[in-house]
Amino acid sequence: MTKRRTRSKKPTRNTRKTKKQFSFKRWLFKWIALPAVLVAAGWLLWTDYQIRTSFGQLQWELPARIYAKAHELYPGMSLPPEQLRSTLIDLGYRESDVPNNPGEFRELGNQFELYTRGFQFWDGPEPERLVNLQYAGNSISRLTDSRGDPVPLMRLEPLEIAQINPETGQDRLPMSLEDVPQQLIDAVVAIEDRRFYSHFGVDLQGIARAMLANIRAGGIVQGGSTLTQQLVKNLYLHRDQTLARKAEEAIMAIALEIHFSKAQILEGYMNEVFLGQQGNRAIHGFSLAAEFYFGRRLDQLSLSEFALLAGMPQAPSLYNPRRNPQRAIERRNTVLSQMATQGLITERERELAARASLDVIERPRSRSNAYPAFMALVQDNLAREYDIESLRRSGLRIFTTLDVGIQEQVEQRIQRAVDSVEIDSATADQLQAATIITDASTGEVRAISGGRDPDDRGFNRALNAKRQIGSLIKPFVYLAALDSGRYSLASILDDRPVEIELDNGDIWSPSNYNREYDGNVYLHEALYRSLNLATVDLGMELGVHRVIRMLERAGYKGDANPYPSVLLGALEMSPLEVAQVYQSLTSGGYYSPLRAVVAVTSGEGQPLQRYGVESTPITDPETMFLLEHTMQSVFYQGTAESAKKKLGNQLPLAGKTGTTNDLRDSWFVGYGSNLMGVVWLGHDENVDTGLSGATGALPVWTDLMAGLNIQPRYTPAPESIVWHRVAPVPTQDRINQDCSQAQSLPFSPSVLPQPSVDCESSGSLLDRFFGQVRSITP
Repeated sequence: MTKRRTRSKKPTRNTRKTKKQFSFKRWLFKWIALPAVLVAAGWLLWTDYQIRTSFGQLQWELPARIYAKAHELYPGMSLPPEQLRSTLIDLGYRESDVPNNPGEFRELGNQFELYTRGFQFWDGPEPERLVNLQYAGNSISRLTDSRGDPVPLMRLEPLEIAQINPETGQDRLPMSLEDVPQQLIDAVVAIEDRRFYSHFGVDLQGIARAMLANIRAGGIVQGGSTLTQQLVKNLYLHRDQTLARKAEEAIMAIALEIHFSKAQILEGYMNEVFLGQQGNRAIHGFSLAAEFYFGRRLDQLSLSEFALLAGMPQAPSLYNPRRNPQRAIERRNTVLSQMATQGLITERERELAARASLDVIERPRSRSNAYPAFMALVQDNLAREYDIESLRRSGLRIFTTLDVGIQEQVEQRIQRAVDSVEIDSATADQLQAATIITDASTGEVRAISGGRDPDDRGFNRALNAKRQIGSLIKPFVYLAALDSGRYSLASILDDRPVEIELDNGDIWSPSNYNREYDGNVYLHEALYRSLNLATVDLGMELGVHRVIRMLERAGYKGDANPYPSVLLGALEMSPLEVAQVYQSLTSGGYYSPLRAVVAVTSGEGQPLQRYGVESTPITDPETMFLLEHTMQSVFYQGTAESAKKKLGNQLPLAGKTGTTNDLRDSWFVGYGSNLMGVVWLGHDENVDTGLSGATGALPVWTDLMAGLNIQPRYTPAPESIVWHRVAPVPTQDRINQDCSQAQSLPFSPSVLPQPSVDCESSGSLLDRFFGQVRSITP
């Protein structure tokens, strides 16, 4: 049987076309659709991964908060009522008819009723409490709590004076959701996202409702974003209103809801939401907003205040209660109405809260640029342990020594005081100033001004202007001499012209400021009159190296060559360095490093660093007493005598003027029992000021200290000190019968004067009234 061969049919044109079309679809899917799907899937997976990791490890960048010295209150404290009121206002306290809430006070005649806020200090918590302060004149006479029990000592919370902000400028006080009052949570959910607990990150019903409301209003009156979407937008996305951005926002919100609980999302929102601006400081989170607008912690606010804050995220500037109070009230009342409609509060609660006044505090002072000279010292102190990134991100709390009252007194007075002594000259720059005020006992820095304009953020002269100190060095020359055990206050010095050959063959010929010479003078007089030639005589006999060693024991860290000119202050120091060495005198002969920072804690109050008081003796108490006795004479009969008229009731004080060659620098350092102050005047161009220490820095110092109420310096004499009368001048061999011409001086028992003079007729009068009359040989 013959097989029949069959031939395959040629495909028709339609068949070929169909196959060709089928191949194109496969190509389209293979090279375009499939890659697009894979890219989209990869993007979704990557987005999901980013959300899981970034939100799970979310760490807020928190600024370092810097606090001034806290105000202590105790019975017997001198604190005028008007000063207490001013302090409370600075701290954001509000005057109230009945102080029922923390941060409120009232004044009734000679007493204050005060409800404190409480504060977590570096050394422990200070509780919030209601206290009563009674006054007797300008002093607190009685301090009791709400039960009438005596309160021996209490601290007001410290004023936050500055921040070291992250580069974003954001500021917040993070808190866990369990610490957020339920009424605030209810208010936020009611106004921003009523279906928050039921949707999956995107609320389709909310979007539809918002679209309908916007169509009816003919504009944007509602948004459809959930709290989850708002959090995603704030944390991860830019604010451009594009479809692509909205789609990305929705996908990220869904991812957030998949991996994290509603409580975690709500907590993130409560801490992240933007609620206002102060300069370059952005206020984020409800916790910080409570303090910023009401001066109280979040858990101390009322329903009315919760509703006001809850209504602000929609438009923080528009609903700012300080700038737009009426709009803020309207928005607050809208929030209250929503809460009542949703059954979260009663109608009665809504009515009461809607009638409440705003009660916001005055705008807090800026915390970014306050006290620039002092802040420079704070950062210098901190630089040893903390880098700038730690300060900007870790939320550290830094407790400083700044006394805001003293600092502001300095700022108010310094420019006017410098104006009063400035002499017109041909110099291109104006007379400049630098001031440092410290606690006389502890070395804590209370105030700094880096120029005659305290707000100047330029060159900080207090820390960085190195200028010759002139006669400010003399107390250390005399201290070294007294410390050697070879000299007393009645040792005789030679105040006559001298020529000293230097190592290079040059001749140094110093002179007194007034070009006059006194011949033989007591060591005591040579110091309080600031006699150059007598000081050179003493220093050369003693040895310049001894003077430098004493200066180093007092805290000088520089490198001084033992040239004779050092004896008259040919040595450069900044005002801060001068304050450091003089602090060793004010603290009774103990070197104590100056401090601007007391302690550092974490944001939660965990102690991290303590800057305690260190002290090292530089000499014995007898020697310090002899030196201080002489430095007090500076105000009575020496170069600072002109200050007696203004400071008469505050004497005795101790101090020293300083003048450099060609009157380029004018200095004064003085101290009482509570404060020590350094004042420098000069030109940045280092030219003649026309001012000595007595005519320039001293009047400025006097004006500052009169305003700061410097306290007299009464230093008890050590038991070993003995007093003797000596002739008024070393060359006098006899004094009058009643010895009224004699002067009484303290002596160390190891260096007593030798008997050489007597009264004109009888030593019995001297023995009866003054003790043994003696003078001292060289």
